[in-house]
Amino acid sequence: MTTDNAGKTAWFDLPVSNLWDAMSFYEGLLSWKYVQMEDSPETDYVMIQVGGSLIGGLRRTEKRVTPQPELSLPLIYFTVGELAPKVKRAKELGAILVGEKVDLGKQRGCYQRILDREKNLIALWAPR
Repeated sequence: MTTDNAGKTAWFDLPVSNLWDAMSFYEGLLSWKYVQMEDSPETDYVMIQVGGSLIGGLRRTEKRVTPQPELSLPLIYFTVGELAPKVKRAKELGAILVGEKVDLGKQRGCYQRILDREKNLIALWAPR
């Protein structure tokens, strides 16, 4: 690994109890497409494809207890073009807003934390 790649996200898995519902949620929110691994024993797993690249996966797990959205938890930020329309869409799809929108100032963009329908804590980030 070169120092240019240090700290960059290479992959992520989101645990979900209802794979089809999670796929629908993220397809509606972020336009994700899904790919099954060929010849794999992983039947409860789909890979996420964006712009022809595989970026992560959704893994079906047993029902989870709702986590408290604490700042000490790992958090994945997903880039969106404009924050307000995506936050609105997230709410339409059943997401719960966590806190207020955060403007990072100095042209560093802004973000909104949300709980998806599976109670995964994520953030949507936009450059403006």
